[in-house]
Amino acid sequence: MWRSFLEELGLKLADCVSASPADLERLQHTFDLILPENLKLLLLEVGGLSGVYGERVVWAPSEMEDQNRIMRQTPEFASLYMPFDGLFFIGDLGNGDLIGLRVLRGNVGGWNVFRWEHETDSRLNVQLDLKGYIRAAVTGGFPA
Repeated sequence: MWRSFLEELGLKLADCVSASPADLERLQHTFDLILPENLKLLLLEVGGLSGVYGERVVWAPSEMEDQNRIMRQTPEFASLYMPFDGLFFIGDLGNGDLIGLRVLRGNVGGWNVFRWEHETDSRLNVQLDLKGYIRAAVTGGFPA
């Protein structure tokens, strides 16, 4: 499903390293949450995705774990930003802003993508689902 969609967008997937079910289980266990099926399928098929300028449109599970841990556990962030427990970060725009999915009662929603602006701590619903976000990020149509 994802592979054909991504190839239609012109992405070269020969070097992709798929995530394992164990990778996803560890990620869910670490943050005590349930990932959406569409994100799980993407990671199982192709792992992470990079854009044309090196931005990491979707991180591999290990980077999701690292980055979410940093955002939640860096002591200095507590005095700079609102808590990050309501977002599960999945990628970045290459400019310091991160892309996340909303977390409600331990469930990560795959239907609303949010942009966290690092300069203002704004969390903007960009009105895209995961597929729409990937299409926009890869084709240059992501909202500024």
